[in-house]
Amino acid sequence: MTEYRVESFTPREAPIAEFFALPQRIDGLSDQQARAEAAGTRALLDPGNTFYRNAESRSFVVRRGSSAVGRLTAFHNRLLAGEHRRFGLVGLFACENDATAARLLVEAASAWLGEQGLDAMRGPMAGDIWHRWRFMTRGFNTAPFPGEPRNPEHYPELFNACGFAAVRTFSTKTVVDLQGQLALLSVAADLNAHRGYHYRNIDAANWEQDLKHVYELCRHSFASHWSVTESTSEEFADIYNRWLKRCGPENIVLAIDSRSAVVGLGLSMLGPADTLNIRTIAVLPHCSGFGLGQAIVAEHYRRAIAAGLKRVQHCLMGPTTPPQFWDRGLGQVTREYAMYERSTG
Repeated sequence: MTEYRVESFTPREAPIAEFFALPQRIDGLSDQQARAEAAGTRALLDPGNTFYRNAESRSFVVRRGSSAVGRLTAFHNRLLAGEHRRFGLVGLFACENDATAARLLVEAASAWLGEQGLDAMRGPMAGDIWHRWRFMTRGFNTAPFPGEPRNPEHYPELFNACGFAAVRTFSTKTVVDLQGQLALLSVAADLNAHRGYHYRNIDAANWEQDLKHVYELCRHSFASHWSVTESTSEEFADIYNRWLKRCGPENIVLAIDSRSAVVGLGLSMLGPADTLNIRTIAVLPHCSGFGLGQAIVAEHYRRAIAAGLKRVQHCLMGPTTPPQFWDRGLGQVTREYAMYERSTG
């Protein structure tokens, strides 16, 4: 009979080397992807990360015989409050298609979170929404876009087998009629032009100051969204410095009001080469209600059309977020994702 055992470590303890190697073998990452994944994971689990001012974590590795076959990290993010239950988080999941191994990981994480006084857990989420979260559940045959959650098809099945239930779904829509979509957005675009709003790229020569604008936009725009907790400015800068530079300044659009204040953000990325992926739309609360978000998206469509791109994807949208309805039927849902919850007991 094959024996299983679970080992663990905290950020202040010596890590288990296999924890960082498992995703390449199980998820099929390239060498470059594996290096990036491991670097991001090590940064998140570094005890010096400002995330740990308000959080704790414990990471687990399960072995079948002598071989490591799965990993999982449990997070107690003390800023995750105001919920109907006391939630912990589980993320950084990687596991062979082995229900016993997955169950042992989840049980170990559940026990640790229970010791922290938490009665439920949510995942996959690596500490907060500013890091990796969600499983893809549909669209595995599509070409990935930058930053999209990608996982083996058996991961959602393993979570279900471990007692998790999907509680929140997300989707990506693909639009191929760019001119038609721009026409639908033109009413909001014209209204906000008359209100004095205009747009500029993030300023590469003034990067740190504009990054502060992006931080404040995300901080205030998403504060009331599901499962959002505040990130420190240092942690945000560490994550988004690399991320925004991958986008390129021309794909980071800032909305400017009549007093020259930065009040909105539209972030997109290319990939595949003929596709623009709209990743983030953020508007300060006092500027919402007049379609500024739609106007920012219209600006991205203008640029996509001018560049000769063939499609635009509206990425990772929550089920009731306004962008879900801006396409008015022009968009086709091509990928879906989910978040899961279960009790710690």
